[in-house]
Amino acid sequence: MVCELYKKYVHPLVRVVRGVPISWEPNFATAEHSDEVQTVAWSSCSRFIAVGLDESTEVLDAVTLERLHTFTHDFSEVGPLIFSPDSRLLTQIDGGDNGFATWDLQTGGRISVTPLIPHTMVFLAAYSMDGKVLAVAGQDEPTDPIIVSTYNLISGTHIYSHHVSEGETVVQIWTHGEFLRFATTKPGSFTIWEVGFTSDHMLAKIESLPAPSNTGSRYNRLFLPTLSRLAFILDGTVVIWDVQDFKLLLFFLCNAQPQGLSFSSDGRFFVCGFGSQGVHLWKESPTGYVLHQKLVFTPSAYCSITPYLSPDGESIITPRNFQFETQLRRTTDPINSPSGVPPQPAEQTDFVLTFSAEQNNFVLAFSADKSFIATGRLGRNIATIVDLKSGDPRLIVDTGMMICGLGVTVDAVVVVGEGKAITWNLPAGDCVLDARANIHDSVRTIVFNHPPPPPGWLYSASISLDFTNLVITREKGSGIDIYDASTGKHLVGTTTLYASHPWFTRDGHEVWYSKNSGGRKIIRGEWSDVIGLEPVRDYDGPSGGCPWESSHGHEITDDGWILDSRKKRVMWLPHRWRSVYEDYRIWDGRFLALFDPGLPEPVVIELYE
Repeated sequence: MVCELYKKYVHPLVRVVRGVPISWEPNFATAEHSDEVQTVAWSSCSRFIAVGLDESTEVLDAVTLERLHTFTHDFSEVGPLIFSPDSRLLTQIDGGDNGFATWDLQTGGRISVTPLIPHTMVFLAAYSMDGKVLAVAGQDEPTDPIIVSTYNLISGTHIYSHHVSEGETVVQIWTHGEFLRFATTKPGSFTIWEVGFTSDHMLAKIESLPAPSNTGSRYNRLFLPTLSRLAFILDGTVVIWDVQDFKLLLFFLCNAQPQGLSFSSDGRFFVCGFGSQGVHLWKESPTGYVLHQKLVFTPSAYCSITPYLSPDGESIITPRNFQFETQLRRTTDPINSPSGVPPQPAEQTDFVLTFSAEQNNFVLAFSADKSFIATGRLGRNIATIVDLKSGDPRLIVDTGMMICGLGVTVDAVVVVGEGKAITWNLPAGDCVLDARANIHDSVRTIVFNHPPPPPGWLYSASISLDFTNLVITREKGSGIDIYDASTGKHLVGTTTLYASHPWFTRDGHEVWYSKNSGGRKIIRGEWSDVIGLEPVRDYDGPSGGCPWESSHGHEITDDGWILDSRKKRVMWLPHRWRSVYEDYRIWDGRFLALFDPGLPEPVVIELYE
């Protein structure tokens, strides 16, 4: 029932952008770093972001990600970062237990370097309200009791230390007026303690409350003092527990490993990351926390994504350590969808581990007269044909099969998949928009007479510009086969070391596969029949051009500028699209199509000289 009600809204649309947009994707910015990101922190005013690198710490503007300061350090291991309550001071702790350094953001100078008491590994810290004292929680060894200590930042001296009772784990420390408070857990209970920042006040137990018997490891727990909420990760489940009212506010079971828990200061938003699968953002409601937004990213097997929510709840930063960058997104300003179409996740594959990055790719094809573009997700069943003049969908087709290739003319669309090619006519006239079709509306089906890859295996295909031939990759990319597009007759095939994403050159004389993986020259007989394939040397390049190169002489620079044939700057790509690989760009005349496996829709840019 749910499928029948809502599946018509779930399809990948193409967004058409003309000229130079004034504001395109204002919710995204990226800061590039010279080294791996080790740790990050928000200032309490939500105006600054601190990023800890191997040999330096950068302070960024939280709106533009412009670098405001760069502080060098010689820490053996980069530890936590923390801002003072007035956001003027920044302290970074040496994870190798050698102390911590404090900088003044207004002057850009270092205030002090404070040694830690011997053999203390710090994992939590909090400033006093006047910014003169820092409290830290740490331990000598992972199995030892936790120690809460305070230090005078002006003199760089140790004030006192308190040893937490054995069996209890500190989940958070924070400033409460003139006092320091910290929360501890042990199986079945949760305790809040209070002590002064100096040795004038004795440790006192403020409250002891019931808690779940198991809340996972220390690294997967977060306590929100303002609302007495405990968030934790346990066995692939994200849980938020109201410690004060003994109530469950969120219980989310997912297929991807959760990492990184973050609240806004008022508890209105909560965020958790799921590796390369992206980020979930929940919003507070009378019944608990409800899913508010999914933020997707380009998949990467080597890149973890841990989100950090700003104190005001309006922004999320996600450092991507192996890509040396920090990304910023807004929680209150989502990307606009095409006019008249409600915002939809557009067939996301979030948290479904059986799908690979390749299955998140798009297949796109322009019509010869540049009036339409056909698009669909590789391995999915929905094909969308968009009018490039208006930017509106002309036809949305439920093909009833997994798509591996597309072709579109001025009056028809051909979809290739699962051993056949099916044709649908496009609606006639200029007033027919957003029409829908399924397999019963098709006008022709051509079945290939040569066994295609087995059902369920995703392969890819391409149709020649004159629609006479089509090429399909074999199972596991081990070869390619060329068919007659009008009869389905197998013409020729060959075995290769690796073949994926095949495409015909514009002149139809060669077929290439993937980028930098080589190509084959098409040998034709006396009656123009395809009779063979001859290897083409990689360095020769495609004779008829390739999809990621412009036939009009346009090019894209490393910093994201689109240049015309005279090397004049035409447009500066937004942050999200500057790092798109060449394989994910398709040029056709003055149009440039960009797609990314981590985003729900492709974008087509129409350029003007």
